[in-house]
Amino acid sequence: MADRFAEVFRRRYAELVRLAGRILGDHAEAEDVVQETLTKLADHEVLSRPDDEIAAWLRRVCINASFNRLRSRQRSADRMRRSAVQDRPLRQSDATGPQLAQVVRAEERAAVRAALARLPDRQRACLLLRHSGYRYAEIAATLDVAEGSVGVLLARGERAFRTYYEQGTSDGVE
Repeated sequence: MADRFAEVFRRRYAELVRLAGRILGDHAEAEDVVQETLTKLADHEVLSRPDDEIAAWLRRVCINASFNRLRSRQRSADRMRRSAVQDRPLRQSDATGPQLAQVVRAEERAAVRAALARLPDRQRACLLLRHSGYRYAEIAATLDVAEGSVGVLLARGERAFRTYYEQGTSDGVE
């Protein structure tokens, strides 16, 4: 079993880090999540199943762990905001050149993550998997849905994401 685990680890590690990284936006956190995911695999009976079932299980566990980490991060950020006495106002001199571009990119990433967070779990996972390059069959196996349902989940998810993203960018990031 140790050889099987080592083989799966070598074949899936980079893929899972990319997937978790797309969700979390932080490579170090993505590696932590993948480490947690692979630790769960070491003692799980799924390790004796075919490769495609193991891959689907790993993606599902990795996605769930990533969303849990994201929710935890959001709760921490909310606590920090509530405990802050007052925010320092942005001065005109602060909003120039590269700093402004970095702020804009950070706000866009925050708006995307906020819109994704509002989606139902399966739609969010479906969008992330598809935009990470997975095929419909792989997405269906990961989410444990019929392959024909993937297109419907994607269409609904994209429509809802667009609505939430536009609301967030017109009202400011939540």
